[in-house]
Amino acid sequence: MKILKIVGKIALITLCAILALVLLVWGGLNIAKFIIYGEYYSIKADICINPGLNDGFVCQGVAVSEENETIIVAGYMTDKSNSRIYITNEKNEDRFVYLTRGGEKYTGHAGGVAITGSNVYLANGSKIYTFPLSELLNAENGDTVDIGEGTKVNNNASFVFTNEEYLYVGEFSDTANGYDTDHKIETSDGEYLAIITRYAINDLSTPTKIYAVRDYVQGVCFTPDGQVVLSTSYGLNDSTYYVYDEAEATDSGEMLDGAPVYHLTSPSRIVKGPAMSEDMDWYNGRVITLSESASNKYIYGKFFFANKIVGLDFSE
Repeated sequence: MKILKIVGKIALITLCAILALVLLVWGGLNIAKFIIYGEYYSIKADICINPGLNDGFVCQGVAVSEENETIIVAGYMTDKSNSRIYITNEKNEDRFVYLTRGGEKYTGHAGGVAITGSNVYLANGSKIYTFPLSELLNAENGDTVDIGEGTKVNNNASFVFTNEEYLYVGEFSDTANGYDTDHKIETSDGEYLAIITRYAINDLSTPTKIYAVRDYVQGVCFTPDGQVVLSTSYGLNDSTYYVYDEAEATDSGEMLDGAPVYHLTSPSRIVKGPAMSEDMDWYNGRVITLSESASNKYIYGKFFFANKIVGLDFSE
């Protein structure tokens, strides 16, 4: 009996020691992130909770309707059920809708999402899907919204950004992991394989300008003060935010699909941040973004409090 008590005490002490070590490492890493990503945290402000992270939802796109004080988040489901859009706000009042396409179940990646005026634009599979914002604003939790058949564009349509004049559609490239594109553009920074295409807001048939961009771009934001911010990430690597002066983009003198091609090759600022950054938008003087790392698919972000939609002030 004494031996059993001793063994039990040793087991308890060992378990407590392991737990203490885990907590010590976890706490240390959460402190270390502010050192490793000091610049990122110095320009970061939390906007609201990133919804759906515990529902099997994997967020991809984020967009804001300031007029309606509404933030929407698009993404896919790990169980292959209907992709979703969550509707939330700074009070964390959230609900979601199921997506269909032409009346059929839609399980697409539901990549970048954007809002301009009365429309929502969803990017996926070389198409932009356009549908009324009112369908989201008026929806009850669990309603269904149909995204239509979409309009084909001239790239893979991984992400999208809008302002009141233009729609910018971009693609993610990573040939080593099977994310191929149809573009190869020689720049002063080497060969770029991805593009961002600018369209007039009401005409997706004719590109008006094209930007050649680096690999791993997950989102773009064209700020009111003339900056272009790219969010890049893949896997557990650091997210990197490249900031460019749009006026400094290099005119290549070449054309693609009838539009002039510009190179984004000389960033004015580079900021490193935690892994798995995604789409971006502009909100209240900041570039907002979110991470998929705290979803149930990846989990680890939950331990680092990566469960917020955040705003980054690159003007500082």
